[in-house]
Amino acid sequence: MKIRCDQHSIRLRLRKSELVQLRAEKWLETSVHFPGGQVFAWELALLEHAPDIEAHFSEGRIRVQVPEAQALNWMDTETVGMECFLPAGGGPSLHILIEKDFPCKDRPDEDKSDFFTELAEDAPVKC
Repeated sequence: MKIRCDQHSIRLRLRKSELVQLRAEKWLETSVHFPGGQVFAWELALLEHAPDIEAHFSEGRIRVQVPEAQALNWMDTETVGMECFLPAGGGPSLHILIEKDFPCKDRPDEDKSDFFTELAEDAPVKC
């Protein structure tokens, strides 16, 4: 699961195998370990009774929670992403975007089998 952070925005991108794992375990985590033992981690969790997408940050960890029914609908359709805008304590809203991952256009030798190539705008025409 990739993360991209920009001003007031968090974007998570998941490959096909990660959606399979998320469906089975209802949770994914990825982390980066730094010298000195510090860890930056991000996780995505499906919650059966969550009313909306939520995001929390604590102790170097971003946790994004998604209503399970909404996530399952997203997984089972050709919908590329789920998003929301969360109030952020008087400042700009926090934009959360969770997407199916596409292959990079500038990496022609990359193994594309775990990406959602069929949903990309320039996907080959299906016969």
